[in-house]
Amino acid sequence: MKRKVLSNGILGLMLLALGFTACDQRNGEDKFQAEIRYFILEHLENDIAYTPVRFQRIDNNFLSSDVKLMTSVLAIQDTVRTKMNLALDHSVVFESPIITAFLGMENNFEIDLIDELILENVKLDSALKSKLKHKSLPENYRAQQQLFNDQLFDINNALSHFNLSAYHIDLSGKASTFYLHEYQLNQEQSITTVFELNTESLEVLSFKDI
Repeated sequence: MKRKVLSNGILGLMLLALGFTACDQRNGEDKFQAEIRYFILEHLENDIAYTPVRFQRIDNNFLSSDVKLMTSVLAIQDTVRTKMNLALDHSVVFESPIITAFLGMENNFEIDLIDELILENVKLDSALKSKLKHKSLPENYRAQQQLFNDQLFDINNALSHFNLSAYHIDLSGKASTFYLHEYQLNQEQSITTVFELNTESLEVLSFKDI
């Protein structure tokens, strides 16, 4: 009987903790959105009416729904896989948890791994160069290098639309949080702006109309 009571008590505490976590998360979202609304109102003239339409947190899930971006991400995934296989043909066994994780993604892509992938790609090139010593890289490998650079250029362009960069991106929310906000001024055509906020202080760090 004591065990049953203890078990029920632990279960109750777990459910209570989950409830508090969900509540905190909702409150956090509300705080970010409220800060964005306040920021806009603070910079408007008194006779301009502001009407919020929607808020969208920019995270890996949101970016994974962008067709243009994901087309380039899937392409660069294939290129990295080809480069790994070509390096292996020259007996280069390159171990990289980042590349392994990236190549293993199918549905839920962690787009913010891309900056780390860039560094790992450089290390892969260096490993092959070291193996070949003074010989030049094989032509088919150099073709994949150029393909990687072209695809990275496309990814960076797609990310820049959301005020993000492929060369430095962190969507974990540890330092800053990104929101896409659609709104109207004086009931006219909608405006969409990307806001970057400090996760702790909620201060608006940057914004860009898209």
